[in-house]
Amino acid sequence: MIGYITALYALAAATLVAAGQNELVQCTPGEYKIIGKADCTGYYLCVFGNPVEMPPCPSGSVFSSSSNVCVPKGSIYDDCKKTTDGSGSHITESPDQGHLSPVERCNRDGNGVFHHPTECQAFYNCSVRYTPIPRFFEQHLVECPYPQLFNKETKQCDHFENVKCGTRTEFKDGFRKKALPGQYKSNMCGGSHCIPCSVRLPSCEGKRDGINVHPVKLWTPFYVVCYKERTVKEDRCKVDENGRTQLFHPEKNECVSLDMIPREHGGMMPECGTKVDGFYLDDFGRCDRYVHCQGGKYIGTIKCAVGEAFDDTKGGCVPEEKACGPCGKLDHW
Repeated sequence: MIGYITALYALAAATLVAAGQNELVQCTPGEYKIIGKADCTGYYLCVFGNPVEMPPCPSGSVFSSSSNVCVPKGSIYDDCKKTTDGSGSHITESPDQGHLSPVERCNRDGNGVFHHPTECQAFYNCSVRYTPIPRFFEQHLVECPYPQLFNKETKQCDHFENVKCGTRTEFKDGFRKKALPGQYKSNMCGGSHCIPCSVRLPSCEGKRDGINVHPVKLWTPFYVVCYKERTVKEDRCKVDENGRTQLFHPEKNECVSLDMIPREHGGMMPECGTKVDGFYLDDFGRCDRYVHCQGGKYIGTIKCAVGEAFDDTKGGCVPEEKACGPCGKLDHW
């Protein structure tokens, strides 16, 4: 089932999803695009032809459709509600000013934008002025939403596959590691009670495209979806056809029922280690199913038809009124 869902990400036709009371977001397969919300509170990422709602802009800021980033509300760069009638503001590329600091360049150039010298996801927007300056940032510094990068040619945040970073460092993870000086600062914890970055945005470095085990939520319903070593989103297993909880099996790399999860990991897998090959009553006394053990390993659980019960003398399901053993209605067996 999970493999089927993953395939839909890459092959589904253009999709329309509701994104608010009267808002629709349209994505096209094969096209990576950012679509701002109509109320400017955030944006959607089009990934594999499907819209993924991203976290909202911080308090006091709005989403700018011209630069594809969240900017201070009411600032010069705030173009909310203006882009539809062509009156939205535009930014211009500042010429090279040698070894001037970003603040010095902005003081000289006024409203301009230029790339960060070492980090490909970051850039400076002279129209963005912080009071006070956010933690981990510096004056005028802006970051593209993960996993986008700053495109020097278009002067905007763009899909990472469209950006040539050159000598600038391109980070695949969306959070900072202690061993590295950069990465996406916006995703870093700003206080002592913050949920760790590795939990909020698990790493996909070295992992294949599609679904993968969540590195810090093992044997839970959670898993991550990766694309080219970037984290697309965290997702969770759906309930099975009977409405029962499923967990993500890190070895099988798929969602499975609790019967397939070892007990030491919170599951209900039957014990077969000391049993000879054969069929046995369910460990939890459920008479409408029985367990298959082979080679000291659990093979699977077989369910009986409605009105049947497991008969351990026959090693299978029989009508309830004819069953012998713990689940039978006959007095003598």
